[in-house]
Amino acid sequence: MIAGKIWSILRPQRGLLAVAATSIVCSQLVTVAGPWLVKYAIDHGIRGHDPGAIDRAALAFVGLLVVRPILERVTVLASARAGERFLGDLRVRLYEHLQRLSIPFFEREKAGVLMARLTADVQSLTTFVRQVLVEVVGNALLLVVTIGTLIWLSPLLSLALVVSLPILVGSAWNYQRRSKPAYLRVRDRVADTLTSLQEGLAGMRVVQSFAHEREQFDGYRTRSLALVGAWREASLVNISFFPTIALSQALAAGAVLVVGGELYRHGKVSIGTVAAFVLYLSSLFDPVGRLGDWFSELQSGRAALAKIVRLLETPIEVVEGATELPAEGTISVEGVTFAYGDGEPVLRDVTLEVRPGEHLALVGATGAGKSTLAKLLTRAYDPPAGRVAFGGVDLREASFASLRRRIAFLPQEGHLFSGTIADNVRLARPAATDEDVVAALRRIGAVERFARLPQGIETDVQTRGVRLSSGERQLVGLARVALADPAVIVLDEATSSLDPRTEADVERALAAVAAGRTVVTIAHRLSTAERADRVAVIERGRLVEIASHEELVARRGRYAALWASWQAGLEPAASTGPGRTRRDWTT
Repeated sequence: MIAGKIWSILRPQRGLLAVAATSIVCSQLVTVAGPWLVKYAIDHGIRGHDPGAIDRAALAFVGLLVVRPILERVTVLASARAGERFLGDLRVRLYEHLQRLSIPFFEREKAGVLMARLTADVQSLTTFVRQVLVEVVGNALLLVVTIGTLIWLSPLLSLALVVSLPILVGSAWNYQRRSKPAYLRVRDRVADTLTSLQEGLAGMRVVQSFAHEREQFDGYRTRSLALVGAWREASLVNISFFPTIALSQALAAGAVLVVGGELYRHGKVSIGTVAAFVLYLSSLFDPVGRLGDWFSELQSGRAALAKIVRLLETPIEVVEGATELPAEGTISVEGVTFAYGDGEPVLRDVTLEVRPGEHLALVGATGAGKSTLAKLLTRAYDPPAGRVAFGGVDLREASFASLRRRIAFLPQEGHLFSGTIADNVRLARPAATDEDVVAALRRIGAVERFARLPQGIETDVQTRGVRLSSGERQLVGLARVALADPAVIVLDEATSSLDPRTEADVERALAAVAAGRTVVTIAHRLSTAERADRVAVIERGRLVEIASHEELVARRGRYAALWASWQAGLEPAASTGPGRTRRDWTT
């Protein structure tokens, strides 16, 4: 599976790979030819008293010295170019796949781990592809060709090399067994360290507000030391392997000289053959040593590649349909039961309808299931039982493009990206002009507010919109909705933390955006529910009441008890500031 996935990415580079492979083969043949020329010079020139043979061997040797650097340069250039293109395609494909994954995946995975996959793991593959792969393939080929040449020269003398095999094979097997898990642990520790770093930097304001610097530092230091320990373990695995190569080569050299001398006395081999065998030992054991030297990088690259491929093979849980949603319609929730993973159901047999243009408020205690229902309405998740439909079309059958056009989700605090205010508003419709952006801001009554900024709508909001206030970030989010012009808005109410003036601006903007549209609000304050057309009360995952505010109060049921309790505890006389009462601040 991994090989197939990687080959599909490498396929466009097969021409460059063919050039690199051909030059590697030619380069190793040149290397193997050197000791054979020495044999030829000794046997035919020195022993055969033919000066011309020595001259021919010398000229051929010089020719090989000229050709080999050219072949090596072609190998490096072709493999490096193929490797860089492969890594570029891999990064793009990995990020594209991440964008196709649904919200459940991102709620499970840590952002630091994903960053590690796209940065540290891909960087590990850079060394692997540009250097290790060429070395590994080239030296493995040299090893095979050298063994074949030795057997061709003298099968009997080749048997002398067997004396070194038990040590070499046993050491290589032990190294393979220990190195793979060691380098997988290294990749895991890298991901843990990047996660700690990302979380610490993203939450620095909170860390400093609660004087949590020491605890945050200790957590990062612990993960960093764990990474150092993982690298130390991998290094110890390497150190235990290399001395055995030198020992094996020494034993092989001694065996070749002893056996070669005996065979020469009996006329079985020539002096040139024995000399070639001794020279070939470097071509036999040097590749083994280099393979061992590069094996750490090979294992690190394999570990990184395995984790990247595992991410590429992550299944898409929310699969796109092909049906176009109608321009408007009723939102229907029909017998929906939902649980996160293998946990207890968060929603149980919920059925309700939201008519076109209606404002429905979702009310309930924390954990009752309000946010989960909102996620199902926007198809962040699919219900395993029941269905959610818009205009009679099951959302599972809808294309993502039409779903995003018809139903928009407005979170408590809109996420802003680095760039200008106009760029962030234009996120809702990338082809929108500046005039469209200004019109959207005018629709929510925020043009003048942003016009007062130094560069107006071209003001850079910086990372995560830190240059804007919380209310201004919400206004940008509302402008996105106005620009997108959806039929349905699912809103997580978030005005309770704003100052009175900003809250009034956001409320007016929200009213302007909501006009003529279907709105479903996760209501954190009963004053919001009071203004809605209908209120749905959710308790422990069940829809226990649904009607208008007045009807629910008159029924004297669960909502009426909540309303009475809220009113009794929040008398308007208990003022918390000019023009604002405790009732207005309550969630």
